[in-house]
Amino acid sequence: NLSAIQEYRAKNDDYLARVAELDEVTKKRDEGRVHLDTLRKNRLDLFMSGFSIITSKLKEMYQMITLGGDAELELVDTLDPFSEGIEFSV
Repeated sequence: NLSAIQEYRAKNDDYLARVAELDEVTKKRDEGRVHLDTLRKNRLDLFMSGFSIITSKLKEMYQMITLGGDAELELVDTLDPFSEGIEFSV
């Protein structure tokens, strides 16, 4: 019976070590996800800022060139502009 108790303690220690390792890896994964989400939000914000400026300048330039015509850049998918792209219409 004494060997069974020692074996149990050894396996329990191994289990606790693995649980600690899992917690550490899970924490790192969650930190990575937060960082990735921050980068994606920053990319979207910068893109939308630039897209807005380019759209307004395009509209202004096209009206000057065509003496009153209208041109527009539109996002195909407004929720995820990187998936479907941009549509140019005149």
